[in-house]
Amino acid sequence: MRDIVDDFNARVIDARRQLQGGPPVITKTRDPDVEVQRWQERRRAAAPAAPPEPEPRRPWWRRLWTGSS
Repeated sequence: MRDIVDDFNARVIDARRQLQGGPPVITKTRDPDVEVQRWQERRRAAAPAAPPEPEPRRPWWRRLWTGSS
């Protein structure tokens, strides 16, 4: 992740140097440590909770004997 932020910052700096290439770049460079921390927090928040353990099924003959599944 840190490599991605470093690459992003390098592209922003390169784009700022090219005055004739189009509209000015107003995007700020990012602090890699802060961005990695924010990314980790978003991943933890988006992680699904573990599903509950299913109840063990009773043997087929018990289900037949009591008439329920």
